[in-house]
Amino acid sequence: MSYTVNQVAKLAGVTLRTLRYYDKIRLLTPARTEGGYRIYSPEDMERLQQILFFRELDFPLVKILEILSNPAFDRRAALNMQAQYLEKRGQRYLKLSQLAKQTLIDIEGGKKMTREDLFKGFNYDKMLEEQKQYQDEVKERWGNTEAYKESMAKTAQYTKEDWERINKIQMQNMKDLCDLYDSQVPPEDPRVQAAVDRARRFICDNFYDCSIEAMSNLGQMYVADERFTAFYEKFAPGLAAYYNEAIQYYCSNHKE
Repeated sequence: MSYTVNQVAKLAGVTLRTLRYYDKIRLLTPARTEGGYRIYSPEDMERLQQILFFRELDFPLVKILEILSNPAFDRRAALNMQAQYLEKRGQRYLKLSQLAKQTLIDIEGGKKMTREDLFKGFNYDKMLEEQKQYQDEVKERWGNTEAYKESMAKTAQYTKEDWERINKIQMQNMKDLCDLYDSQVPPEDPRVQAAVDRARRFICDNFYDCSIEAMSNLGQMYVADERFTAFYEKFAPGLAAYYNEAIQYYCSNHKE
């Protein structure tokens, strides 16, 4: 049995754009009809399932391609690993779901929640652990720069509430960028450039004085470092490259 690209998109809950992008980077390359239409085999569908499982676990696309292209890839072992990690993640989401329901009861006049109760499900400690995980690497790469010293001085004083405010702004900026990307707005468009400018000002306001050179370096890092690429790719395939292109255009048209 074979499937058309529209059938696959509907079955897997992905966009046509995503499937075209996977084909472009040779992550999922279906056969073609004489007329050039994509036709997906049952094996392609199994591969797509694996791709989506790895994406749920925040693997970057380049890493997924490497894993699935390895002749030693074991689908059964991969599924066992994915099941274990997704179960752990599911437990966290269950706690967040319960927190949302409790908050609904609160705003509808039921049991009142304390300020601390409002944020019990959010993993602030995990964020601090991740910061510590990369602390040595960050210090080695940028420890002697003024930007690093300024960022450390600022963030050392931040409270949980400060981080929640910062994360809220960052997610809004990300949503704006994704909306522009999904609408296929060119990177050089004034709306995209305004989003880049907001991102730069966000860094300046909350972390360090982000120079044009530093902003350009950040954009390049988003596509060169798979961890940063994975962060953007989980929102939309190709977003990291799109954002970097927008940043480089922005930097080439601004002076210090």
